[in-house]
Amino acid sequence: MNLEHLELFVRLAHTQNISQAGQQLGLSPAVASVHLNKLEQSLGVRLIHRTTRKVSLTEEGRTFLPFAEDVLASAENARAAVSGGESSPRGTLRITAPASFGRMHIVPALAGFMATYPELRLDFRLSDSILDLVEGGFDIAIRNAELKDSGLIARKLAKDRRIYVHLLPI
Repeated sequence: MNLEHLELFVRLAHTQNISQAGQQLGLSPAVASVHLNKLEQSLGVRLIHRTTRKVSLTEEGRTFLPFAEDVLASAENARAAVSGGESSPRGTLRITAPASFGRMHIVPALAGFMATYPELRLDFRLSDSILDLVEGGFDIAIRNAELKDSGLIARKLAKDRRIYVHLLPI
C-alpha cells in the first residue's frame, strides 16, 4: 500500500473533491484519479462513489478511513523518530524532458542537485517523444510547447527564441 495514495484518500474524504485533494498534494486531477484507482485495486474494494457532480465514500471507504489515518500518523511518527527533526526530500522523482535539453541543462546540474538532496532518487526519461505523463507516473515534464487544455499545471521556465536559417547553394 502506497502512503501517498493513502494521504490522497484521507484528503479526499475530508474535501469530497478529487481535484482539490490532488491539488493539496501537488497532483493533477488525472493523476489523483489514477492514484485512487490504484489504491482501490490494491485493496480489492471500491472506496469512492464517483459521479460527474459528486464524490462520496462507500461503506468500505468509511470503514477504511480511520485505519488510513492511523497508518499515516504512525508513518509520520516513525519518520520523526529517526529523522532528528530534519526534513529532506526522499523517494523517487520521475522526470521526462527532451534529450537535447537534458544534455544541455539537466546533466550539468545533477552533481550539485544530488549533493543537496542525497536521499532523492532521480528517474529520467530523456526523449524527444511526448510521453503520457499520467500513465508514465511522471512528476515533472519539461516541454518546448504550449500545454494543451488539461488539468496539468504549467510554468514557463525560460524564453525560447529560435531562428530558422535556410542556406542557399553558392
